Amino acid sequence: MIPVFRKIRKKMADDKKPIKLLIQLITIILLLSSCAGQQSLYNLNVPDQRFVLSNKLNEISGLVMISDSVIAAVQDEKAHIYYLKANSGEIIEKFDFGKNADYEGITRHKNHFYVLRSDGNILKVRPEKEAKQYKFKNNKGFDFEGLCLDQLNNRLLVACKAHGDKSEKDYFFVYSFSLESKKYDKEPVFRIKRDRVHKRFRPSAMAIHPDGDIYIVSSVSKTLLIVSPEGSIRENIQLDETIFQQPEGITFNSKGDLFISNEKKEQVPCILVFKNPNVLNK
Repeated sequence: MIPVFRKIRKKMADDKKPIKLLIQLITIILLLSSCAGQQSLYNLNVPDQRFVLSNKLNEISGLVMISDSVIAAVQDEKAHIYYLKANSGEIIEKFDFGKNADYEGITRHKNHFYVLRSDGNILKVRPEKEAKQYKFKNNKGFDFEGLCLDQLNNRLLVACKAHGDKSEKDYFFVYSFSLESKKYDKEPVFRIKRDRVHKRFRPSAMAIHPDGDIYIVSSVSKTLLIVSPEGSIRENIQLDETIFQQPEGITFNSKGDLFISNEKKEQVPCILVFKNPNVLNK
C-alpha cells in the first residue's frame, strides 16, 4: 500500500470526521490517475537534438525515413523532394517531381515516394520518372494534411483536416488509400470529434510508431494526438509553442526515435529529435 494511503486510512480509524478524509483519499487517487494518463513515452519539453535546416526548407511540410541515416522531406510550395542527413538535417541532394502545388505530406513504399496534395490527390513519385497522380474524387471543400504508410494493411493513411460536408465540421477524419487498387476506400478508417482533443485541432502531419500507434500532430492547436490503429484515443498532449512553433512533419526511425519538423514561421526551419527512452541509443 502507498504510504500516504496507509496514513490516511489509519487517521480515518481515529478521526471523528472520516467523510472528510475519504474525500481527500478519493482526490489523491483521481490526481494520480490523471497524471498517469498524461505521461508520454518522450520528454517533449526537452529535444535530444535540434537541427537547423537550410532556408530552402522554410516551408517544410512532410518527413519520411528512408533509412536510419537518411530522411526525405517535401515542402508545401515546390515540387522538390530533399534527402537529408538524419544526424544533422544537412541536405544531401534533391530532385524535382512535377509542377509546383500545395504539398502536405510524404511517405515511401518500396522504390516510390507518395506525395499528398492538399486537395487529396496523391502523386506516385520516383527520381527521373514522370509522376503518376491518383485523385480524391468529389474533393470540393476538403482539405488534407498528413500522409503515412500503413505497411501492415498495404495502404496509405491520409489525414483530412476539413471535410467537404459542412455538417461534419466538428470532426476530423483519417482515410485510407489502397496500394493494391490505387484508390481511396469509400469510408474513412476513423473520425474523431475535435473537442475530444482540442477545439482547434487540425491535423498537419501523421506517422505510425513502430509499436503500431498512430501519431497525429496539429500545428494549429499545438497538439500531439496518439491513437490506436482503430482510432481510440490513447494520449492527448499539448505541446510547448516555444519549441513547436509550426510542426508540419513527423516520422520515426527503426528504434522509435521521434522526428518532428517545424516550418520557419518567426524562427528558423528545424527538425527536433526525441530519443526513445526504451531503447539504448549510442
